[in-house]
Order: sequence, then C-alpha cells, then structure tokens
Amino acid sequence: MASFVPTAAMAAMQIGLDTVQRKASNADTRAAAQSELGLKSAQIRQEQAIDEQDRQERLRRALAVQRARFGAQGLSSTEGSAAATLGGLALAANRDSQQAESITSLRLDRLAEEQAWAGRKNLLQSAQAPYRSAFSLLSRGVSLLSD
Repeated sequence: MASFVPTAAMAAMQIGLDTVQRKASNADTRAAAQSELGLKSAQIRQEQAIDEQDRQERLRRALAVQRARFGAQGLSSTEGSAAATLGGLALAANRDSQQAESITSLRLDRLAEEQAWAGRKNLLQSAQAPYRSAFSLLSRGVSLLSD
C-alpha cells in the first residue's frame, strides 16, 4: 500500500503535465488551422477573381464580335433584336458570375465547417487523453504492487 501512494501522486503529476502540454499543443494546432484556413480562403478568392476577369474579357470579346457582325450586316447594335442579342450576352455573363460567386461562397463555408469539425474532433481527443494516461500510470503502479 505504501508504494501505491507515490504511484498515485506520480499519476496526478503526469496528468497535470500532460494537460499543460496538451493545452499548449491545442493552441498551436488552432493557430495553424486558422492560418491554413486564411490561406485557403485567400486562394479561393484569388481563383474567383481570376475567373471573373476571364469572364469579363470573354464577354467583352463576344460583344465586340457580335457588334462587328451586326455592323457588317448594316444593323445598328443599339436597336431591336441586335440590342436584345447583346443584352442577352451580358445577362448570361452576369448569371455566370452570380453562379461562380455562389460556388465560391459554398467552398468557403465548407472550409469553415471542416475547420470547426476538426476543432471539435481535437477537443474530444484531448478530453480522452488524461484518462488514458491516468489509466496507464495506475496500471503500471498496480503491476509494481503485485511484484
């Protein structure tokens, strides 16, 4: 029985040390995850901006080509079906932009959810760690008693 008390005290000390180390590790992990989320979010936003520039450039070219066609046929691009055609091109480009923004928003939301899930998962894992280490230390102490 006399050796059980020092073993229990050692187990309590070890649990305390493990808790301090785990808290420091969790803070580092959260900071790294937050930084990674920021980088991924910036990358997604940059990809979206590049895609938007490409869309606008394609629209500009399509409008120029269509105006040239109308001009070659002797039609005014500001009246009638020619204006409707050009307006339709602009409307389609606007719709594409809105859909791209929606997809980007969903991607960013998914990233945030993944990070939140990882944080909850790490919290559950860290809550289980003290019990594992305490059980391990106590089982070593019990095996020392039986020797």
